[in-house]
Amino acid sequence: MERVWVFDRLAISVQTVDFIDPAVAHEPDARERGVRIEVRPVATDASGSVYASWTRTIQPGVCRIDLLESRPGAADRMHWHPDMSGGEPGERTFDHAIPADPVGWLTAFLRDGLCDHLAARRVTGVDDDLESIAAAADEIGMVVHSGLVRVREPWPDVEHDERGMATVR
Repeated sequence: MERVWVFDRLAISVQTVDFIDPAVAHEPDARERGVRIEVRPVATDASGSVYASWTRTIQPGVCRIDLLESRPGAADRMHWHPDMSGGEPGERTFDHAIPADPVGWLTAFLRDGLCDHLAARRVTGVDDDLESIAAAADEIGMVVHSGLVRVREPWPDVEHDERGMATVR
């Protein structure tokens, strides 16, 4: 399941994920499950008449927070990717504050850290969105919390596709 908050130029997506980590696919605890949060640019095409629906396209993420675990409640693989290119994540950054309080870390980042993070990456013209994202941080945090509760339930047996992503049985 994925939930997306779409603002004028940015979107925040929250998705539950279940996959086999290819870096450790040969190990018994290669499965990771959790909640993935991405900050994503939004492109808008407002062509057509005044009555026409706008086309809004959510672009690949510019940064990602992965609240992942190798078993329910482990909080052992939580990290973030400060940089992404073409939707592909850059290096993992492990911050000890994330597993200690994942929702608190996320909401603080959305309120106080996202502005500086995007400015350092020369993402401009998003000031109004940043205010709106900060205002929505608690709501986003509640959805992330609910996702963590759900993925921490006993893990169901699943099949994984060729990329390692869980498929619906």
